[in-house]
Amino acid sequence: MGGVETGHLRRQGGRRQNRLTTSGRWFSKACLLAATLAAAADAPDRIAVDRRGGVLELAWSDTEERLQGALQPMAPRAGEPLKVTLHVGSFQGTPFEGPITLSLRERGSTHGQVQTVQKGAVNWHAEFVPERAALHQLDVSFRTTRLKVLHAEFEVGAHAMPSFILWGLLGLGGIIAMVMGVRMLQKEKPTEPPAAETEISSAPKQDEPSRL
Repeated sequence: MGGVETGHLRRQGGRRQNRLTTSGRWFSKACLLAATLAAAADAPDRIAVDRRGGVLELAWSDTEERLQGALQPMAPRAGEPLKVTLHVGSFQGTPFEGPITLSLRERGSTHGQVQTVQKGAVNWHAEFVPERAALHQLDVSFRTTRLKVLHAEFEVGAHAMPSFILWGLLGLGGIIAMVMGVRMLQKEKPTEPPAAETEISSAPKQDEPSRL
């Protein structure tokens, strides 16, 4: 009897442990899902930025509108033009045709470049010139049923040196290296000893025979 009771208790303990393990896994998954939903709820105005097709692709949507666009070039640099192309589509109702206000600024800065652009044939277009290499933020605002202000973040790199300046520096470096090499060869070349002076005879000259 004692052996039967012991085996029965062991089986019950194993079942309870399996249930606890399963419950713990489900709890972990539920916490992860809740955290993901909370993060999405905390940033409903965040524009997704993805490198694709040689551009920085922009994407955002809610229950009413969807924003799509692109930033060119894919690797923005300070001092170079940055082209912005956007399109706002409505899921229902009349299409959005109003103006869009765009602002480019360094993240954390309260001032930046601002443009209000009208819709073109299909899209909205703007162009900015980032001033410094830093993490930048593009703000997009428009009004449909309410005012919507969206944000996209991307990195702006340092200004690239023009190719003609780079080639000029390389050529100047080659000339300097050539001049330094010639000077080194001149220093290493052995100097020839001075030519020996001819000795002047100190013996007196013999008298020439007198002419008769």
